[in-house]
Amino acid sequence: LFLVLWIAVGSLELPKNSVLYRLLFLLPRANRIKEVMETHPASRFGPTKLSQNPICTGSSVVALMFDDGVVIAADTLLSYGKLARYKGVSRLRKINKKTLIGVGGDYADYQFLQVLIDARESEMKCLEPPGQFNALSLHSWLRSVLYFRRSRLNPFWNSFVVAGVVGPENEPYLGTVNLLGVSYTNKYVATGLGSYLVQQLLENALSKRKEEASSLSRKDAMQLMRECIEILYERDTLAHYEYEVGVVDKEGCTIYPHLTVSGKWDYATSIQGYE
Repeated sequence: LFLVLWIAVGSLELPKNSVLYRLLFLLPRANRIKEVMETHPASRFGPTKLSQNPICTGSSVVALMFDDGVVIAADTLLSYGKLARYKGVSRLRKINKKTLIGVGGDYADYQFLQVLIDARESEMKCLEPPGQFNALSLHSWLRSVLYFRRSRLNPFWNSFVVAGVVGPENEPYLGTVNLLGVSYTNKYVATGLGSYLVQQLLENALSKRKEEASSLSRKDAMQLMRECIEILYERDTLAHYEYEVGVVDKEGCTIYPHLTVSGKWDYATSIQGYE
């Protein structure tokens, strides 16, 4: 009966501002929309926040102390999920003559943090006497910023490696901090999947030098970085064959771009049983 009445009234072409039209047409529709909104899965968790998850990400960063400074390496690929989306993107940055950083994780968050770092650096230059970041102070500042954002449940999805020389004697400094604000210093560090794949290689190299009472030169350190990038390229889906190396010592910071590795694929023919 209601359906017949509803069709009959609809054929009368009632004015849309009439009470009868609103009762018959708008209220049922509004209730239906409200029902859909209440039963939609997203309504239980609030609005969708795309910033809560990384979009375009960089993979591992590897760094190592040598006699007079620090060498740091990272590939130049940004991945959209597992898709190799952007190539030739630098993930190393020179802060000043004695400080260098490398970053893994979400590149958008890294770009935002670049603005914060530049603003803080400008503020320090306006002080009397003028100041600037060194590796130690930048590492401490990044730890505070990342921990603050993590505590508000909106972290920066990044892992930073801070390298430089500090003090009047230009002593090498190397530290890392992750998205939770957890930080430490060491003679070698690796972020991302590199922390599982290449840290043992670096530790073995340093232990061998210690047993032989020999020093680790800049050239040897850069060769170790090449080996690490090669291992990551062979074993990490998100790694890339093109990489760059940054070196910081008492002479200053230098970034060597557009370096490549080819990988060792000869042993692939001996892998059987996975067809």
